[in-house]
Amino acid sequence: MSVINEQKADAALTKASSNAEEVVTPEELRVLLQKPTFNFYYGTAPTGPFHFAYIIPLNKCIDLANLGGKGTMLIADYHAHLDDQKTSFEQMDIRSRYYEECMKGVLGPFTKKFKFVRGSSYQTKQEYVEDIFKLSAKITTTRATRAASEVVRMKDEPKVSELLYPVMQILDVKYLQADISVGGRDQRNIYMLGREYLEDLGFQKGIYIFMPLLPSLKGGGSKMSASDPLSHIRVTDTPERIRTTMSKAYCPAGVLEQNAVTSTVSWIILPRYGKFMIPRKQKFGGDIEFTSAADFEKAYKENKLHPEDVKEAVISKLCEMLEPARKYFESHPDILAEVERTYGEKRA
Repeated sequence: MSVINEQKADAALTKASSNAEEVVTPEELRVLLQKPTFNFYYGTAPTGPFHFAYIIPLNKCIDLANLGGKGTMLIADYHAHLDDQKTSFEQMDIRSRYYEECMKGVLGPFTKKFKFVRGSSYQTKQEYVEDIFKLSAKITTTRATRAASEVVRMKDEPKVSELLYPVMQILDVKYLQADISVGGRDQRNIYMLGREYLEDLGFQKGIYIFMPLLPSLKGGGSKMSASDPLSHIRVTDTPERIRTTMSKAYCPAGVLEQNAVTSTVSWIILPRYGKFMIPRKQKFGGDIEFTSAADFEKAYKENKLHPEDVKEAVISKLCEMLEPARKYFESHPDILAEVERTYGEKRA
């Protein structure tokens, strides 16, 4: 390979793996990115309210599409029921539609780069079901439990459905013909189990990009959760609600650990826009702009940025980023009202 091609390959790998917690494996990804095109997918089960932390893996999907990849967004509707019946069969269609429109809203103009697929459109076909039987015969209950433990709401005694969940997610890689699978780090045990068995089912073991999980806005060491309304911001929230929620967020001066506000800058805003402007009064140094997460984090850690200034700038960018989704549901209030009814709560 020429020096120029080597440089292009290195640049593509840097872009594809930027912001990721782990890539399995970088060497395989580098080789794949030298091909004219490749397939990748990101899947999510339509369970709880769709919040802005989902933008982290969606941003990575945009990166891969811009590198020449063909992307599929999987709405894993059956998985939403397998996970402790979080979504009933009666709720499945409306929640799937809600998730798809939320994703399209936050993807904005990039939406056209992706195909949207529901798991139920192919997961009952004979070949898929036969592969479930084949894979289930190879995986022990202990390994299936370990694989599912960070993803499903597993209690003391796992249900059969919760052990079926990772088996089907592994098969999704094959049936979506995915060279690359994008997910949060909580998906790691499932996909690593898949790397062991996919070749036995006549498919490549695959490449996996694991993205970080946004901390709870409340702090305390937990991840952002759809089940805790104080820990997240929904993509359908009004600017007023975004401001109210973000203004209360955990954001101690000079502290990056478990700080959802600074993580939003590094993992969501900068990857999407390439820059982050913090407006400030002249007596406090005037406006300051960052084009890299490393520079922003260094300045914050050294107490060169005030938390309230950062929050204000984050609020502004989130309102901008989430506006298309909010506008869609403002013009389709029946969908949002029905979804909120199925969640058993009403948003003020």
